[in-house]
Amino acid sequence: YVAGKVDSSFSSKGIMKSQIWSLITHLGAPSWFITFSPADSRHPLCLYYASEEEVFRPELLTNDERYRMTVRNPVACARFFNFVVSLFVHHILGWKSLEPGVFGHTSGYYGTVEQQGRLTLHLHSFVWIKGVLSPQEVRDRIMVDSAFQRKMIEYLEAVHIGELIGQTLEEGRQTLNNRVKQDSFIPALDQLPDGPPQS
Repeated sequence: YVAGKVDSSFSSKGIMKSQIWSLITHLGAPSWFITFSPADSRHPLCLYYASEEEVFRPELLTNDERYRMTVRNPVACARFFNFVVSLFVHHILGWKSLEPGVFGHTSGYYGTVEQQGRLTLHLHSFVWIKGVLSPQEVRDRIMVDSAFQRKMIEYLEAVHIGELIGQTLEEGRQTLNNRVKQDSFIPALDQLPDGPPQS
C-alpha cells in the first residue's frame, strides 16, 4: 500500500497498469496514443517563469541562455508543463468542454508523465473517442466492404504525406537551404510571432 503512493515504484506502475486495463475493459481499445512534449526552452511563457523578471519582456535569448535558464529552474518548467498539458486536455481533447475536441468527443483519457534525458517532462497518453469503430470492426469492414476500404486507404494516404503546402518535400528542403545561406536568415523558432491585429 505504501509503495503504491511512491512515484515510479513497481507498485505504482502495477496500479497504473490495472487502471489502464480497467479503462480498456470499460471503453474498448484506445483510439489514439499521443506523446506530448512541450518545447520548454523555446517557449516565452516557460522562459518568463524561469526568469527573475517580474514584468514579461518578449526578448529573444540565445540557445545557451534559454537552455541554462530552464535547467536552473526545474520548478518553472514543471509549472509550464502543467499549464500546457491542462490546455491540451481541455482544448485539443475537449475534455469537460461543451465542444468536441480536435479528434471528436473524448470519452476518456489516461496519461503518465515521464522525464526526458535533461529532466524536462513529457506526457504519454491514451485517448478514447466516442463512437469510434473497434479494431475488429475496422478489420471486418475492410475485408468485405470495398467502399469502406477505399475511404480508409484515402484517409491513411491523406494523413501520412511527406509534402508541404504547395511544394514537395524536396522543393521545401531546397527553399530552406537557399534561405539558410542568406546572412539575414533567422530560424522560425528564434523569432517572435506577429501580434494580433488591432480591434
